[in-house]
Amino acid sequence: MNRILKYFITSLAIIFSAVAQPSASFYFTTAIPVGEFSKYNKNLGFGGNLEFFFFTPSPKTPYGLGLDFSYTSYGLFFHTDPYTDELSLTSDRANNFVSAHILFQIAPYTGTIRPYVETLFGGSYIFSITDIGYYYYSDETLNLNDWAWGYGAGVGVKFLTTGDPYFNPGSVFLDLKVRYLLSTRTTYLDKNSIEVYDDAVYYTLNKSKTDMITISIGAYIFF
Repeated sequence: MNRILKYFITSLAIIFSAVAQPSASFYFTTAIPVGEFSKYNKNLGFGGNLEFFFFTPSPKTPYGLGLDFSYTSYGLFFHTDPYTDELSLTSDRANNFVSAHILFQIAPYTGTIRPYVETLFGGSYIFSITDIGYYYYSDETLNLNDWAWGYGAGVGVKFLTTGDPYFNPGSVFLDLKVRYLLSTRTTYLDKNSIEVYDDAVYYTLNKSKTDMITISIGAYIFF
């Protein structure tokens, strides 16, 4: 049994090494809320992506398969103390998205300019931490987190910056891409979710999809 397993793993390694061309990339990303999400959140999101492809397009496999990890934050919100008209009441209501997706990409395997299309499926852990305090009032912290499944599609183009357009190992590309990401419904805060009356804090939650368009620029590196 152990011998059979050893042969099986060895065979997979040989097949994988014959077609595999791993690569990695990293991006700076801007996220634009759309649909229901844009009604509650007017802020742009900023963050970054890391991607790793187990194999990339080649003559034998005209597609790539990998993983995408990203972090996006929709910023901080500061509110005026209703008693003093000063910014002594502060609220950090950032909606933070930590996401992981399986990524499928179709692209040319040679050339100095390589347009591509891609699809992805995964999910996002969404959390926010709100700190509220006055100079005469003890701080209060509200933690909120939820999960949403997500999927989407994108288009992009890679521009060769260094290396050989016909021999990928060691090549580096400038990568520009746009994605449309859809999600299931989830709960989150916005800048109007928290109110203070008579020294008491009240909050309401929004529940909607968190669809967004992301625009990314980064470096794509072949191993």
